[in-house]
Amino acid sequence: MSILNVYRHVKSIKPNLCVSFLVRANVCNAIVGKLVHNYPTVICERMHLSSHFDNQFSGVKRIIADIIPKICYRLAGTALGVSTGVTENLVSTYNVNQRRAATIFNPYPIKDIIALGQKSPEFSLPGEFIVSVGRLTKSKNTKLLINAFLASSEPAPLVVLGTGELQKELVEYISAIKAHDRVMLLGYAKNPYAVISRAKYYISASTNEGFPNALLEAMVLGKAVIMSDCPSGPAEILAGSYTFTARGVEMAEYGVLVPVNSSAMLTDAINCFQTPEVVEHYSKQSKLRSFDYSIEKIANDYWTLFKKKMR
Repeated sequence: MSILNVYRHVKSIKPNLCVSFLVRANVCNAIVGKLVHNYPTVICERMHLSSHFDNQFSGVKRIIADIIPKICYRLAGTALGVSTGVTENLVSTYNVNQRRAATIFNPYPIKDIIALGQKSPEFSLPGEFIVSVGRLTKSKNTKLLINAFLASSEPAPLVVLGTGELQKELVEYISAIKAHDRVMLLGYAKNPYAVISRAKYYISASTNEGFPNALLEAMVLGKAVIMSDCPSGPAEILAGSYTFTARGVEMAEYGVLVPVNSSAMLTDAINCFQTPEVVEHYSKQSKLRSFDYSIEKIANDYWTLFKKKMR
């Protein structure tokens, strides 16, 4: 049905180029563009697809999930990943020709985010707190984050913004371990920037990201950041020159990276941030790095690509 709908629209519109986002739309665009109308197509993948499917499916369903993009993505004129890791996954796993693959990062309206960060928050907040943002799902690894945080020497509480299917389970867990005064699940925020801008620093323990939007938004707001080195995006954003602690925490150029699913190393990273000079250094580095992802720069990257494909 989706393929038929795309076919009807492009038959009527007769586009010079068709751009799609996410798996089902990408599959339809690739098939109709290549096999039916033969117009230029650009498919855009926003997630590290293998890791995303690993978190969503298992067994036979996991195998089936791979089959359709493996067959269809190679038909696309160009396959765009939102990070280098996403693009490499498309090439290595989903049969995208390397010559037809490219990477364009997510754009950020820096001035708008800063302005929203200056507004009053919709929640009553502690005077000092750490913040994490993301849906309460398996891929965000919130329970591990809570455990790592509680094992650290950080005196301020952890504030978590977001809702999801694990919310009830996490509320019950926090209650069971009597951590109400240390971990606050505040739910959905209409303006998360007003909360992030008031935090000491930002932290995430995700096992999978297409491109970590909340991480970049925190950096735009000048927050020092701790992030799991998950596929994909975090290392590209934070990497540069590295130094290593004894346990392997990576003190990268623009933030701190820790291995995925390592509660002990995440605790070590939090403890590193108990030195004010470290937080101050990474706050400055975050702000500096965020300008590489301005909406003006990324929009120009998209238009340059689209014009090239329409020649």
